[in-house]
Amino acid sequence: MLRFALTTWVALLATACSAQTGPRRVPDKMSSSGVVDPNTMAGEDIGAKVNAAVAAMPATGGTVRIPAGDYSFAATIRLTRPGQHLICDSGATLRYTGSGDAILLDPAKGAGLELDIDGEGGCHLVGSAAAENGIHLLPGNTFVIRGMRISGFTKGNGIELSGANNVQIVRNAINGSQHAIDMVTIPHFAPNAVHVTNNEIFQNDWGVYSRNGHAPATRALANVYRDNVFEGNRSGDLFLGWDAHTLVEGNYFESSGVAVAAGAGGDNVFDIHVTRNYFTVNGAPGYRSEIELGSGSGFFIEGNYEEGPGQAGAGSGCAVNALPALLRGGPSGVVLRNAFSRVSEGKISAHEFCYKGNPDIPPGVLGEIRLAGDVSINGGVHAKSAQLSGPLDLAQGAVASTDSPIRSGDSCSTEGMLLISKPANQPARLFFCSGSRWQAVVPPHP
Repeated sequence: MLRFALTTWVALLATACSAQTGPRRVPDKMSSSGVVDPNTMAGEDIGAKVNAAVAAMPATGGTVRIPAGDYSFAATIRLTRPGQHLICDSGATLRYTGSGDAILLDPAKGAGLELDIDGEGGCHLVGSAAAENGIHLLPGNTFVIRGMRISGFTKGNGIELSGANNVQIVRNAINGSQHAIDMVTIPHFAPNAVHVTNNEIFQNDWGVYSRNGHAPATRALANVYRDNVFEGNRSGDLFLGWDAHTLVEGNYFESSGVAVAAGAGGDNVFDIHVTRNYFTVNGAPGYRSEIELGSGSGFFIEGNYEEGPGQAGAGSGCAVNALPALLRGGPSGVVLRNAFSRVSEGKISAHEFCYKGNPDIPPGVLGEIRLAGDVSINGGVHAKSAQLSGPLDLAQGAVASTDSPIRSGDSCSTEGMLLISKPANQPARLFFCSGSRWQAVVPPHP
């Protein structure tokens, strides 16, 4: 009996010791909040580990969080199903060494919803000379990219949108790439309802480049660019090459080439609104104009401020310059209302609107839409103003005529005066004195 009891006790002790010294239970890979640390997953680098964590998500989606650290990876990170979210801590640096896209959002058949990347204002995605794009969005709906720092994708783009819809690009810093944000149509899909807001976009070739992919698809529709800072982009800040119903508002532009180019790629664009932006002209070599208008119809430019040009070599000297394309013609339906007025200074930017760098505007360029302050004189001259912004007070009799030729930009002394110039054998022209310079009031489209 004693021997049996002793034997039983030894067996129990051995079992207990075995339980204490044997392999420990692997901790649950998912935290209590439902967020997965990819470092707990198998894979040769952080890209492969993130993909393993994403593959383990339930059908309803989930969140993978990359903790602070310095990571080098060649495996493209992929988000492919609705509800998948990637968070990257602000202290993390992701160095992509592959030759494709660093992060690819690829919803199946364009039906994906709610794919989200959050860099918490500091996660740094770094490219290499061989890389294509930092973050690439394929057709789908409801994407959010926020708080990322993206740099070094010199062969491609910081963010590429290939037909993606309903995209929020918010509070990112993007630099050192071919295009900070590139948007292109692909068969049956166009980048529509894209909101680019509160980003710092600097030292790229182009800040944002929206282009025609020459595929059966609509134009890029209803996109908004608001409250961004564009600085030091070499060719320009915002290229709208295949767009319609677009709003550009409240941005700060300090470009080396051109701030906003609309319809400059030879394709028609429609209903482009450029309002309440701040443009800085520093006279740097290569600078052209704040806004260049190529092919298209319906350009609405209002309430912007221009700092400069005040130095020699500041490009065309035109705040808005119409540059018609060879095949499709130039812009039409241009409506300017205090387009670059300096109300606080009582001034209007010199050469506010030009055609091929010339302040003399041919008929048909300015829009037929009448605004408060437009001029229409019954009789020999019917005209539309590109400069006025309020009702004219003609009670002082500030109307005169001359047989001498007058050019826009010539000096004048009586603010608010209207002058009809009719040199011999030439059509009558109407000018308005503002800022001590004659401003042309252009005859409307017949």
